[in-house]
Amino acid sequence: MATTQPQRTCVSCRTVADKSQLLRFVLAPDGQVVVDYRQQLPGRGLYTCLTLQCLAQAAKRNSFRRVFGAEMQPIKLDELKVQMQQAIFLRIKGLILMSRKAGQLIAGSNMVLDALKGSAPPVVVVMASDIADNMKQKIEHSAKRPQVVCTQLFDKVSLGQMLGKEERSVVAIQDGSLASMLNSELHRYELVREN
Repeated sequence: MATTQPQRTCVSCRTVADKSQLLRFVLAPDGQVVVDYRQQLPGRGLYTCLTLQCLAQAAKRNSFRRVFGAEMQPIKLDELKVQMQQAIFLRIKGLILMSRKAGQLIAGSNMVLDALKGSAPPVVVVMASDIADNMKQKIEHSAKRPQVVCTQLFDKVSLGQMLGKEERSVVAIQDGSLASMLNSELHRYELVREN
């Protein structure tokens, strides 16, 4: 028997989707609206699509006030945007750490380049924002053939600290459920990232 996920509706565009595909907001005890990214906080929730457009539209239409009532503090749209971005960013970091613990992570420019040329290339490559241009081009070129997802996030120091090492300019995650989850979170991060 197939199990179906609970459905929720975006208060902005009225899209109906699995609740795991939407972003949940709840009212904190102090009356502030907060992002409940993991959907675990108690209380009544309000859902939007994972886009800045739907969030802004929900705020403009007073959807938060209609759901949460008079005890709600005024919406701080910029703070909610930052909360969304930080929640996804932390989830990405957590997935990279889990990939390391599971032995599915490759770190370092030469190791990643070798893996990309191998018979079972990694499926996600995360390059530091401050990676050298020539190395970035080499990795992106090697990643085109096996159609690997390439993105830039963190800096070399942060990537290294996650791995308990000194600076690292690139990491890659081998195929598996963690890589799939990471790919999904990277896509979500692009949706809420300010351009």
